[in-house]
Amino acid sequence: MGSLPDHVKAQVDDRQTRQLIAIINSMTPHERRFPDVIRGSRKKRIAQGSGTQIQAVNRLLKQHAQMQKMMKKMGKGGMANMMRRMNKLQGQLPPGSFPGKKPPF
Repeated sequence: MGSLPDHVKAQVDDRQTRQLIAIINSMTPHERRFPDVIRGSRKKRIAQGSGTQIQAVNRLLKQHAQMQKMMKKMGKGGMANMMRRMNKLQGQLPPGSFPGKKPPF
């Protein structure tokens, strides 16, 4: 993707964004609030309503679940814990060294 021209990247992102918006707009307010209720028949209806395939609906639901999981970790001090672990690791290493890599010189 890095070798594509910028105008092509922008078109791809716009198309994907429009597709995601269409999928979300095809959901009922209840489905938007509680995506766990979306099963096979609802996925089929959402895909038909948005003009996409069921795989696109599945992909969106999977992304939502991953994001929800990540946000829960961050809400429970996940970022602070990660920073503490990094600081602890840096304290154990000699100055200027990198974990798992040779020194740059």
